[in-house]
Amino acid sequence: MRNEYWINIRHVDNRLVVFLNGETAWDSGIIHDDPSMDVWVEITGNLESHSGHTSELIFEGFNDSYNNNGSEFNPWHFSYRVIKKTFSDDGQVTEEDMLVPYNEKHLSDPNIKAINNVYHFVKKNDIFKVVSNNLSQQFYK
Repeated sequence: MRNEYWINIRHVDNRLVVFLNGETAWDSGIIHDDPSMDVWVEITGNLESHSGHTSELIFEGFNDSYNNNGSEFNPWHFSYRVIKKTFSDDGQVTEEDMLVPYNEKHLSDPNIKAINNVYHFVKKNDIFKVVSNNLSQQFYK
């Protein structure tokens, strides 16, 4: 049996940058309203190379530009899942969410960091687990 760890990014509005242990794991660039996005980013190797320490996974979402709908606020939307895939010896594959899937859409002032979501992972009994998180969002109320 072996485990793989993946991030599934399904929607980005403006820009999403994913950092893992101080390295850029993925950067969307500036994208506006891409509902067909379905990107898979494998993070197993980076987690394993830091398995003796706490790993830090950061999602930074930016609301970079004004929209053209006449409003002073911009919509932003970010959606991601962090998944553990387990491959059994008999060929079975199971998926398990490692944290609550994130799928938020809000309005905010433009040109800000819309989200700064941080997760810490440790390896225990040969499995990586989330031991803490800090989610920060900036939006119009």
